[in-house]
Amino acid sequence: MTEQKRLGNLLLEAGIITQKQIDVALSVQKVKPQYLGEILQSLDFVTSKEIAEVVAKQQDLLYIDLDEVHIEPDALRLVPKEEALIRNLIPVRVSDEFLTVATTDATDKSSEAYLIQQTNRKIIYLICDKEELSSMIELHYYQLDNPIEKRIDNMITLKHEDVDIVELLNLIIHNAIKSRATDIHITPSSDIVHVSYRIDGVLKHSFAFGIELDPKIVSRVKILSNLDISEQRLPQDGGFIFNFLNQEYDLRVSTLPTSEGENLVLRILSRKTSLLGLNSLGLDAESLLAMQKVFSKPNGMVLVTGPTGSGKTTTLYSALREVDALSRNIITVEDPIEYRFSFVKQTQINAKTGYNFAKAIRHFMRQDPDVMLVGEIRDEETAKLAVRASITGHLVLSTLHANSALATIPRLLDMEIESDLLATSLHAVIAQRLVRKVCKECALSVSVEATSLGIDTNESVEIFKASEAGCPHCGHTGYNGRTVIIEILNIDEKLQALISDGASLLAMTNLAQESGFRTMREHALSKVIDGTTTLEEINRVTA
Repeated sequence: MTEQKRLGNLLLEAGIITQKQIDVALSVQKVKPQYLGEILQSLDFVTSKEIAEVVAKQQDLLYIDLDEVHIEPDALRLVPKEEALIRNLIPVRVSDEFLTVATTDATDKSSEAYLIQQTNRKIIYLICDKEELSSMIELHYYQLDNPIEKRIDNMITLKHEDVDIVELLNLIIHNAIKSRATDIHITPSSDIVHVSYRIDGVLKHSFAFGIELDPKIVSRVKILSNLDISEQRLPQDGGFIFNFLNQEYDLRVSTLPTSEGENLVLRILSRKTSLLGLNSLGLDAESLLAMQKVFSKPNGMVLVTGPTGSGKTTTLYSALREVDALSRNIITVEDPIEYRFSFVKQTQINAKTGYNFAKAIRHFMRQDPDVMLVGEIRDEETAKLAVRASITGHLVLSTLHANSALATIPRLLDMEIESDLLATSLHAVIAQRLVRKVCKECALSVSVEATSLGIDTNESVEIFKASEAGCPHCGHTGYNGRTVIIEILNIDEKLQALISDGASLLAMTNLAQESGFRTMREHALSKVIDGTTTLEEINRVTA
């Protein structure tokens, strides 16, 4: 019990949880005996990553994200997988003198003694996420014994009649998961099928195989997805659950008939995704404070805008963790439900039954809501209902496809929202994109003119440039992981007046800039200056 209280106090002092949440967890503990940390996690009050970060601070060690670390095979070979699982650790790097390991608790003296005896090296500890650690142990030891790329290379050189299609498709998906890909593209050409992965938002060609295998791969995917194998003239959508190393993944499948055959795209969604708060998005202090103020509003409409794949959903649901679900009734309608929250009533649209976003909002009004999250505003009816809900004392959160925060206003007016209602209901718009983070292991330092970064001086500035060759740490791309760039438009009284009067976009833009509106480009440049990303990357995304 002392350990439980200690962890609770640490989380409380760090501002990650509240006393009210601890009280709820303690009441659950009376009927469900577990460690307090486990209960807090099961109630979605805290994530395993947040617990790890608190432990790292307490033990005065560095926290690392294993998903962004290159784990050296030579380090793995020093410690058997069984010992790694038992002792909750994974070897990360090795030198002649030191072995660096990631663990959830560096105070285990028996593990340290074992590692010293086993490797004849001094031990350097890093703290990592417990949930991430178990999956990384499975993945990296699997890859050590069964190199996926080598197995794929061996298979695609066989005669097509000798290829095991089930195994080939499994390996394609295994390789995608290992590479942190979000999408798999299987594209037929005249005599070759190309396999590409979307990693950190960018398509990367991986390998190719003979066209003779294409019908077999397509048929296999269709069987798994319950699609019509005989239908090759029309697009089809489906999906299936895929198991890999004790984890489940949702794969959404889309087929498209082309002149060369059926094109396949498989989107990968992990079923084990923990959602962090707004402070995990990589925002600077000023932007984070502005975002927290936006989502603390008691009513009105807040929209997150951007193209597909820009991280809108993640931002919106991260914001839900800023809302006190114990004292405010939160209801969501989503397509599909991607993150699950305790104390939040979540529903999913169903086209077959006619349950859409608009119908959900109508029914929400009878559920005594304080906060309504609408997955996306897609049509006029949904937009009008969301606006009306926001002016009747509810906080409405949603997403919309728009190129910028200011462009959201004419977009909503095009949906026939009355200008007076829009001016009254819309409280803030957040527009965003995702940019790749430069790999710190192989990044190159270059000197550029300060004016190219929006700095009004003739001096030069040192920034990072991605290595063209890359390194094993980043998969030879020069980049590793992504971060968000944003612009936040607060609708103040002056802007409300312009919206109500039907002013032009130019007039609203000029007013916003006079009020200190910071564009997405300006925010992106600040991330170049602080070394997070590169000038080339933000030009790719924002130019």
